[in-house]
Amino acid sequence: MGNLLAGHTIAEKLTKFNHALWKAQVKEAVRGARLQGHLTGDSVAPETHLITKTDGKDMKTPNPAYEEWEAADQQVLSFLLTSLSKEVMIQVSSCETAAATWKIIEEAFASQTRARIVNVRIALATTKKGNSSAAEYFAKMKSLGDEMVAAGRRLDDEELVEYIITGLGEDCTSLVTALTARVEPISIGELYS
Repeated sequence: MGNLLAGHTIAEKLTKFNHALWKAQVKEAVRGARLQGHLTGDSVAPETHLITKTDGKDMKTPNPAYEEWEAADQQVLSFLLTSLSKEVMIQVSSCETAAATWKIIEEAFASQTRARIVNVRIALATTKKGNSSAAEYFAKMKSLGDEMVAAGRRLDDEELVEYIITGLGEDCTSLVTALTARVEPISIGELYS
């Protein structure tokens, strides 16, 4: 069995600031190699040895299925470890399987990711156009939307449009009225135009 993850590289090593982007890259590569069960723990290790009877005696021999499973798991583990920054690797250095490593990483970043999503959502809800030009305001809101995606929470166009029109001032009342009266949703590109 060749290394199914050979040739896959992660653009940036995992740090405390880029978990969602790192995770997307890792999952894509591991899923593409059909090894995602080693991350999730769904691929369970078979018995390490087989017991066979030879001349009435129990003989213990290495299980080839375990050897295949272990080789694949170590490839995934190696792939994970090479994609971690030093400060993250310290947290998982004693892990022996890909699933154990993945679990620790996910647990370590779960609350941080939730907090970032909440903070960006608050920024989206409270950012106002004020004295900014329409282009500056739109760029700021689009940037916050992109930051939300980077934190692992995708916004659809309709949701981002709602945030944008909520922050428009009284000078845009006619635009807001026209947009809210539309039957079909408006895309971000249409709104910008």
